[in-house]
Amino acid sequence: MTTRAAINILGSTGAIIDIASLGVSTLEARRESVGIYQLKGTKGMAKAPEGWGYVVNQMDNDKKVAITFVNELLEVSVTLDGEPADLQHSLTLHVAVDELPPQVVPEPAPLPATDPAQEAQAQSSQLRAIADYAITPLQDAVDIDEATEEDAAQLKAWKKYRVALNRVTEQAGYPETIDWPAVPY
Repeated sequence: MTTRAAINILGSTGAIIDIASLGVSTLEARRESVGIYQLKGTKGMAKAPEGWGYVVNQMDNDKKVAITFVNELLEVSVTLDGEPADLQHSLTLHVAVDELPPQVVPEPAPLPATDPAQEAQAQSSQLRAIADYAITPLQDAVDIDEATEEDAAQLKAWKKYRVALNRVTEQAGYPETIDWPAVPY
């Protein structure tokens, strides 16, 4: 089966500017001589509805284009007033190409087995850092006798929370099942 590719070639050299392809990308293009451009790797022009033939850049609207396909070679002849002429800018050809082979999508690699104890320790460390961050300014206020009753109550709640975090390892289902203590606010 064939499909369509749009190939843009540069008028001055016949070099490929780019290819938009639903098929192969191994097309070759060159300027054979004045007004003659050759392409290899196509199956000829893609006919409607898959293709639209060709489109010249607006700078080259005054030129005539003729296309032939013989012996696996697509040849584009460009003339101006009946004489061979190079394109000033570019030409877009809608050509037929082989369909890309189906892509094999590899199975995603299985996620590495995680160690529940390591996960529990990481979670505990993260929660402990939050507790330490909350406790430090409250403890400072208590240490310099500037803590309010609310500060003292919050400090006690955060310290109880931190103690509870340290005791999760004593739970019956640890590390697979953990009943994390509630964060005080």
